[in-house]
Amino acid sequence: MATSITDVHKIVVSLSEPDLSVEPGTATQLTVTIINQQETGDRVSLEIEGIDVEWYAIPVPAVNVAPGAQAVLKIPFRVARTSSNRAGTYPFLVRVQAMETGEVGVAQATLNVKAFSALQTELNPKRVVATFFHPLNDFDVSITNEGNIDETLDLFASDPDDECAYEFDTDRITVKPGQTTVVPLAVRPKAPSLVQGTRIYGFSASARSTDDSYVSANAHGQIEKHALVSPLLGIFVLMLGITGAAVVAFRPKEPEQIKIVHYAAVPSTVEQGRTTTLTWEVSGLAPTDRHILLSHHVGEAGTEITDGELPSDAGKQDVIPEMPITVYTLTAKGTRDQKPMALKFVVHVTKAPAPAKPVITAFLVRPAKIHVGDSVTLSWSAKYQKSYILDPGNKQLSQFEESGQDSPTQDTEYKIRAFNAKGDFVVKTAMVKVVPANVCIAEIGGIGIKSAPYIGVPVKLKWSTRYAKTVRIDSTDPNISIGDQAPGDGGQEITFSSTNPVTFTITATDSAGKTVTRTTPPITPRYKPLPPKPKETIPSDLPPSGTTAPPAGGAAPDSKIGN
Repeated sequence: MATSITDVHKIVVSLSEPDLSVEPGTATQLTVTIINQQETGDRVSLEIEGIDVEWYAIPVPAVNVAPGAQAVLKIPFRVARTSSNRAGTYPFLVRVQAMETGEVGVAQATLNVKAFSALQTELNPKRVVATFFHPLNDFDVSITNEGNIDETLDLFASDPDDECAYEFDTDRITVKPGQTTVVPLAVRPKAPSLVQGTRIYGFSASARSTDDSYVSANAHGQIEKHALVSPLLGIFVLMLGITGAAVVAFRPKEPEQIKIVHYAAVPSTVEQGRTTTLTWEVSGLAPTDRHILLSHHVGEAGTEITDGELPSDAGKQDVIPEMPITVYTLTAKGTRDQKPMALKFVVHVTKAPAPAKPVITAFLVRPAKIHVGDSVTLSWSAKYQKSYILDPGNKQLSQFEESGQDSPTQDTEYKIRAFNAKGDFVVKTAMVKVVPANVCIAEIGGIGIKSAPYIGVPVKLKWSTRYAKTVRIDSTDPNISIGDQAPGDGGQEITFSSTNPVTFTITATDSAGKTVTRTTPPITPRYKPLPPKPKETIPSDLPPSGTTAPPAGGAAPDSKIGN
């Protein structure tokens, strides 16, 4: 479906396809239609903005368009099949400008560069010799990502006869487009030979994508295995057996090779300001002469910073990496006869999202009215907060505190401020009223009935109080008993039994024993009136007033029968 953007200056640009997709190494085409809605002809120029100029070619940069006419231009798009052309979506603008009038028309589109995978693996050296005393050999496996997407690869090595053992420093790596990663590989024959001819084993080292098993690359190498003695030297070895055994028995042991058995960071991708945990395990180091060093650098080519020496051959340590990537290097050193070993691990750091604004969900002071010398309890709750400040007093509170007590001596407005990690804050207030000790803090909101007081008909007596410890209601009618009630709002059904006026008195007592009372005006019950009599109705079949009903079975007196 074509798309267009019409400019107010009479230049209309429409595209044959707003979303182009191109496979790197192939080409696609975009058709641009330019309509001149001006009153005069003009020469218009076409430009593309927002993408690499090497990805497209404009065959004709300017054309003449008559008034009311249109011109069609076909623009080929071709993206080279290289790792530098990353897979993704690239928005761009097609801009057309009239050279005479300066009118401009634009249209927006996107170019989707598809992903492709390509790997290359090399082995260095290609061939090694494994002897009886030196069976272990090291190779460097170089893996190059020639595709345009990140590749996470599993590493394998094997030989057809399964005669050798293989061990990579890490079995899984992630390689960015255009990047080359070198992983050490240790290879040795599984069984050493005392007397045997020279044998050559061919093996392959493979890197395979964890997402697509068809994306892989192999490198081939050879191991030349030598026995302790050849068959031709068997007799000589037998003759020198005793001597050789003594030499072997008393020969100084070769120092064990240093090996980083495990080294990783979990997680390998973190938000800015978050920690990741480095874990390591190193073998082959003597306790008396061992150095395991940790260093790092930020970015692809940052300055190396030494973090210090690690305390043990195996352990873990939390670190805070920096954007965009931080490369941590683990270096193990032993005696001068041991070859040191170093391994790197890349931690990717993404920008942390902005912290959410804090929200105070509740802030209460109970009770809200007290005597001098009494205490109040403050309680609060919030979301997305890192700390609080409580006023008065500017008290610094942690995000986990949600209550406190105070003994104000006068009317006080409490204010709670909740802060997030960025420093944004919100405020909520609550008041407490403080009265002298000789003043009753209990309050009576009201007492009475709303419906008409009829004798024998139940009605609801309602009342309300605040800050009271006890509540009592008395009646002048001995047949109506209410008595003590719970503080707060309440109600009870009552029934009047006579026409004598009745008053109700409510007494509220506070925590200090002070009381306040309120009495209703006299309520005079009466008998419920009888319902009104129903109105008489006139039958619908009676004749109107002033007329005579016709006799039964005959016509009206004045009616005529027949012609």
